[in-house]
Amino acid sequence: MSLDREKERLDWHSGFDGGLNLSFMKYKKYIYIEREHPLSKEPLMIDFLVIKKNDDIVINNSVGLDFLKYNIIEYKNPNDELNIDVLYKVIAYACLYKSFGDSVDAIKDSEITISIFRTRKPKKLLKQLVLRGKTVEQKRPGVYNIIGIIDIPLNIIVMGELKDKELLAFNIMTHNADEEMVKLFLKETRKFKESGARHYADAVLQISAGANKELYRKLRGEQDMCEALKEIMADDLREAEAKGEEKGIEKGIDLRDKEKITEMLNMGRSPKEIADFCKYPMEQVMQVYNDLKK
Repeated sequence: MSLDREKERLDWHSGFDGGLNLSFMKYKKYIYIEREHPLSKEPLMIDFLVIKKNDDIVINNSVGLDFLKYNIIEYKNPNDELNIDVLYKVIAYACLYKSFGDSVDAIKDSEITISIFRTRKPKKLLKQLVLRGKTVEQKRPGVYNIIGIIDIPLNIIVMGELKDKELLAFNIMTHNADEEMVKLFLKETRKFKESGARHYADAVLQISAGANKELYRKLRGEQDMCEALKEIMADDLREAEAKGEEKGIEKGIDLRDKEKITEMLNMGRSPKEIADFCKYPMEQVMQVYNDLKK
């Protein structure tokens, strides 16, 4: 048998398994050795990966200024915890991503950044890191650089502290959103011309409005703000109408997109809020509401 064929046939991991267990045999009462331990019940997956197509481009905002070529992003919603184990999990994601290049060192560690986004400042975690000898440096409002864990640049982004106008979407996706921030976001979104930008703004507003019902109820009473809200949702409503016409559905709640109303109900909006906001007949909104209750 050739040496190459023998290399292919040999199960080196099984051999090492035996050697490892044999070497610690006298301690078998005190230790547990598990082969091929799964790291997660679900497949490991990066929340977001931002790749800069041109290394020379500078993203001139508080978050993007630190971006290199490959930028790993983890997002923790207001209900998620950000603790020391979560931090190391995200670092592990970055290390795995670096190791999965098409060839050896195809993805260089000098081209990677890690950013963990959270609404509020994780004070307990930052204090714990300092006590362990790590350096926490606030580079810009809302941007905390963690030094001493890994050579890859590591930032914790506190969304509620960001000041850049073009990052307003991050500010308002939280409970108890600042009214002036929401108004400013709505004013900025009225300048959007592309349907894609309006679609993304709508996604932000759906979350923000669902988490701040009283605030948005108040804003709907202000003419300028109400018009801005309607403008952002206009593309969705027109698209819903087109779908309804294609299916030959009678005019009414189905015409304006039954799925949209279902989504808003699932976010916790009351039938009255939906009817007032979208100008739907109350009885038709209630029909969708009752269907969901069945």
